Amino acid sequence: MIGYDSFNDAEEGGAKSPLDDTVSTEEASDGDAAGCFAIAADNPHPLDHLAPPFDSDQRPSTLLVGAFNLIATIIGGGVLSLPIVFKKCGVVVTTLAMVLSAGMTYMSLVMLCYCSRRGGGSSYGEVMRSAFGARTEEAVSWLLGVYLLLSLVAYMILARDVWTPLARQAFGAHMEADCILLGITCLLLPLLCQRSLHALRKACYLGFVSIFVLCIALCRGGFDNVKDDSVEVHVEYFKMPSAEDVLFCFPIITCAFLCHFNIIAIQNALQKPTRERMQNLTWYAIGACFVLMWMLGLGGYVYAGDDTAGNILLNVPMSKEGVNASDYYLFLLGRIGCGITILVVMPMNLLPCRESLLEVIDINFHRTHHRTDHEREKCCWTLFHRLNSYESVQDADITTEDEVLEMSVEGHHLSSEHPEDCDNHLTSVLIRQEPIQSDYVFRNALAHYGSTFLIAGASYLGAVAVSGVAVVWSFIGSSMAFFVAFVLPCASFIVVESAVPTVAEGGDRKESWINTAWAILCFSIVGAVVCTVNNTIGLWR
Repeated sequence: MIGYDSFNDAEEGGAKSPLDDTVSTEEASDGDAAGCFAIAADNPHPLDHLAPPFDSDQRPSTLLVGAFNLIATIIGGGVLSLPIVFKKCGVVVTTLAMVLSAGMTYMSLVMLCYCSRRGGGSSYGEVMRSAFGARTEEAVSWLLGVYLLLSLVAYMILARDVWTPLARQAFGAHMEADCILLGITCLLLPLLCQRSLHALRKACYLGFVSIFVLCIALCRGGFDNVKDDSVEVHVEYFKMPSAEDVLFCFPIITCAFLCHFNIIAIQNALQKPTRERMQNLTWYAIGACFVLMWMLGLGGYVYAGDDTAGNILLNVPMSKEGVNASDYYLFLLGRIGCGITILVVMPMNLLPCRESLLEVIDINFHRTHHRTDHEREKCCWTLFHRLNSYESVQDADITTEDEVLEMSVEGHHLSSEHPEDCDNHLTSVLIRQEPIQSDYVFRNALAHYGSTFLIAGASYLGAVAVSGVAVVWSFIGSSMAFFVAFVLPCASFIVVESAVPTVAEGGDRKESWINTAWAILCFSIVGAVVCTVNNTIGLWR
């Protein structure tokens, strides 16, 4: 039988899985949905649900490309606030908090990938659909879309703050900051319209190298301060921070590592996506980001000391006055590098934001496309088809079953030997030949370009309207980030993995991982509530 590890062949007299009569190895072919289960010789887990299939030519990314895609998602504007975390909490406490956040991020990313393999979800929203039902997919897609839209607003504010002084210095002092931001947004449109993370791989390399330049500049500046006897360097290693400082700083660290909205897409594009390769990719990316962000945070703190600002670039000199020429040009390169990194992160966030919006449209498309009882919906989809210049005859008659086969297993236990001992179950299993990004709505030119311009325009207007980036980070970092990064991945993993038979029953349930998921889930829920209350009180003050 072809299914995934949770579905065992029913033994004689045992409970039968709802998928036992659905797909067989002999029936699998390249022309139907079961073709996605074609067994590759070098796939150690051939029963995992993967879309595209394990050995598909539609998987262009190597391990290096995938790792840099994840690194570029992580390394963004949030790293500029890490020096103030070192200032408020001290070196030791901040390092421990970063280790904790990196470990939780690694585990939740791996759990999310496992959920995708178990339940067949090819996007963050579809993973939640498999675990909790169809309504959850739509709600989570809205949540993710709003979070990423607000993140784009924050990155546009940062891009304006970074590039405005550079543009004025180069082209004149009378340039309006909002006009500069508009020009930057227009220049980024070719990248913003890209359809895959793989297409942004070269920009990812550039972003990593660029932020590395700023890291070198800050570390060198801090080292020079330590060597210079005339400069008093005040670094607190074993500071005991107040509870208010901890609640202020931990969401910043959480946001700095957040990248969960892109991990499924990276898995969908990775060549030979074994479980071990995905874990290695995640480990390499999280490890590299931890080292780079720790160096940047500590270097910025040692460089600025007690004067460390919430955005470390405010401590970086913009003129040659009082600064060595070599230090000035190194900091200038660092500022430019940081600006380039922010520009790279913007398409890395817009792409999943657009996919979340299109996933909501995709859900409604599948729900109403062939209904004839509502004339308004029929006219809407007719116009949708006609305005697409790339429309094919097959697209006009496409149905849900042509793109995804959803098999409901609600009410069925997945252990064939002892069903009475298993209380948890999946809601459904999704079977795809191709990921959701290949669905008609995602391929539709009107939907693709229209949503891209809509998101870019809304982000620009938000950046113009909001006074500072701290307002945005404080709103999304204390609550939404916890849910996207930890609460939803761990909750779905508990549901999905608990439905997998134990080793004694012939399965490969990760018992220790379920316990870890419970620990992360409880910690993140408490953290989200406490940090949200603390930030709300701070805003009122």
